[in-house]
Amino acid sequence: MRTNTKTDWHRRVEEAILRILNTLDEPLHFRQISREVHSSPYHFHRKFRELTGENVHECLKRLRMERAMHVLRHSDVDITTLALDSGYETPESFTKAFKRIYGLTPTDARRLPSWNGCIYSSVGLHYSEKQKSHWFYLNPEGVDPLETKIIAFAPKRVVGVQNIGDYWGLPHAWEKFHKILGQHGLYPHAKEWMSVFPDHSPEIPMKDKRSFAAVVVDSDFDNNFDLQETIIPDGLYAVTVHFGSSEEIGPTWDRWVQEWLPDSGWRADPSRPNYEWYQNRCVPPELTLTFLCTPVVKMED
Repeated sequence: MRTNTKTDWHRRVEEAILRILNTLDEPLHFRQISREVHSSPYHFHRKFRELTGENVHECLKRLRMERAMHVLRHSDVDITTLALDSGYETPESFTKAFKRIYGLTPTDARRLPSWNGCIYSSVGLHYSEKQKSHWFYLNPEGVDPLETKIIAFAPKRVVGVQNIGDYWGLPHAWEKFHKILGQHGLYPHAKEWMSVFPDHSPEIPMKDKRSFAAVVVDSDFDNNFDLQETIIPDGLYAVTVHFGSSEEIGPTWDRWVQEWLPDSGWRADPSRPNYEWYQNRCVPPELTLTFLCTPVVKMED
């Protein structure tokens, strides 16, 4: 495809995205938007999906759900109103869809101390109360946003604060961990920042799963601060890169497991932990780059 044609399609899709964002309450259809950007429905549907990773209906539905989460977190609007504004006929159908996407009910989400409620988008396109003109990025042609590398890692000694049960408890663990690090001046000892998931096997009930807000430390680190400690074994890990906030990481993991792992020739090794390797201190401003690391072995092994 010629450069000027690529540029034209980027412009058209960007116009369509802004149209969707500015009219979330309208019953839009991709045929209607394709006319507005002067394209045939077939070509518009194909290029929109290619450049954003989802079709217009999926994009509209996701953005409405993210808006519902924002309203839920920042107001006392009732669930029935939220359901209708999000395109659902009943609060029951809205609650069912909400729980399927987020893993918790709207009532439970309202009680969380802090959460933005972003849903996975390969181009970083999300609802915001104050929309900006270009804060998303369209997929370059031929690039797989879930590209995965197999990397051999050395063992890592990690210390941190443990969470037992639902992973929604990890923000509290991180808050407690940062308090300990600050009180004892331990930040200089942190080599890498990560959330560690030693119990990622589906056979372990969620109520029993351990997870850690943790940092990698040197072998001579004197751990006398009542921090949990573990060793992440060496070996081969499948690593994919996540751009975006922490709220999007869970859906990214799920999509990676569904789309990359089954046909990869590798299988996850539950004897070693999964971990999210953050490229900042897991504090505001929000995460922008995270390595998702899964221990793997060859299928024939």
